[in-house]
Amino acid sequence: MTNNYESTTHKLNLTGGEINTILFYLQQVYENNMTDNEPEIDRIYAELQSVTDNYYAQLEEQKC
Repeated sequence: MTNNYESTTHKLNLTGGEINTILFYLQQVYENNMTDNEPEIDRIYAELQSVTDNYYAQLEEQKC
C-alpha cells in the first residue's frame, strides 16, 4: 500500500474557536445539501466534535 497525503492521518494544532468555525460551516453545508450525505464530511464532523466533547469532559473530571 502506498502512503500519500490524502490517506495519511495528520495532526493539527487548532484552537477551540477554529474547530467551532469548521463545525459551523460543515453543519451549514449539511443543512443546505441534505440530499447528499457525504461519509467523509460526517467523519470529519464527528472527529472534530469529539475533540470538543473530550475537552469539556476533562473539565468536568477536574471539577470532581
